[in-house]
Amino acid sequence: MGRYLSIIVLGLAAALSASVIPQALSIVGALAGEALPLLQNTRGQLSLVMLLVLCWSLRAPLSEALIWALVGGLALDLLSVLPLGATSAALLVLVYGIKRVSWQLLRARILLLLAVTALATILLLAYTYAALFLLGYNYDLLSAVQLMLLPTLLYNLAAVLPLYAAVRIVQSRLEIGLQVSAQSLSPAPTTGRRV
Repeated sequence: MGRYLSIIVLGLAAALSASVIPQALSIVGALAGEALPLLQNTRGQLSLVMLLVLCWSLRAPLSEALIWALVGGLALDLLSVLPLGATSAALLVLVYGIKRVSWQLLRARILLLLAVTALATILLLAYTYAALFLLGYNYDLLSAVQLMLLPTLLYNLAAVLPLYAAVRIVQSRLEIGLQVSAQSLSPAPTTGRRV
């Protein structure tokens, strides 16, 4: 069920990331700019699709997590100048790495999630800028770090824990639904009497 849910959720998240979220973050940056000068006049983004993929992959089986990474990457690439599949490749590698490490760190999921979010944000932005450089776009590295990486890292770390809580609720509801549907398909118990 989670595989099919990925198309709807990640498509909606990619559309929100391309339309509504940048405007909301510019308002947040303007309001919080006095308290946090790091957020003034920046181009930081909330990587909603990446965060959803990371949160979902912590508790999902590997095959389902890879589908979420593939769908999320394709949804992001459809709304960007990157070639189709470029972001999917990066997300697939990240999810595979998370699944290799997460089974060993079951008790430290929150710390793992924060560390993976920071690492994934840095790696995905570096990957994106490298792909854009190969396509012929030039960027000043120091400006990119200051205007894009640091605010994006701050937004992602602030949003990942509430998003993980929401994803856990959805996943537990799906698991309960699958258990109930499996029980409803089993034959009714017999009492032992034959008529």
